[in-house]
Amino acid sequence: MAVKTWVWVVVALAGAAVLGLIALVAAGAYVVVHQIDTKPASKMSAQEQLDAERARFGDQKPLIEIDEVGRAIHSRFDPNQPPAPVAPDVMVVMAWDPKDERLVRVRLPFWVLRLGSHNRGGSLRFGSDGRIEFERLNITVQDLERMGPALIVDHTSPRGERVLVWTQ
Repeated sequence: MAVKTWVWVVVALAGAAVLGLIALVAAGAYVVVHQIDTKPASKMSAQEQLDAERARFGDQKPLIEIDEVGRAIHSRFDPNQPPAPVAPDVMVVMAWDPKDERLVRVRLPFWVLRLGSHNRGGSLRFGSDGRIEFERLNITVQDLERMGPALIVDHTSPRGERVLVWTQ
């Protein structure tokens, strides 16, 4: 009994779809792995690196203030300010954990931020525990782009953890 041609076409299309999905997942994993840099760091070394990044912003105050339990409590975002001449293309997060003595740097391209916020109407949740909630502060990814490169968060917790977030 001969197998009809359409059966082979369906099997070939299904196989191509599975291979395409595998390639897409592999490409996504590749991008994620290359955007995260984590390394051991003493308190002094981590402080020096974080301070060097912070110094690029001079006296600029962070856009978002965070309370002692890690909740965003205040935003300095002005929705009426004119768009910056240069839009940022990356959000960078640097965090130091004194318990593990590790410094982590994550670079999030804005296309990833837009993709992640697409299902929430342009708003963005940020932070490992979801505590920095831009949508609660009425800040969207598009707002961050309009602001241009800026210091977003500079926070040190009571336990000594430090987080620095900026766009560039």
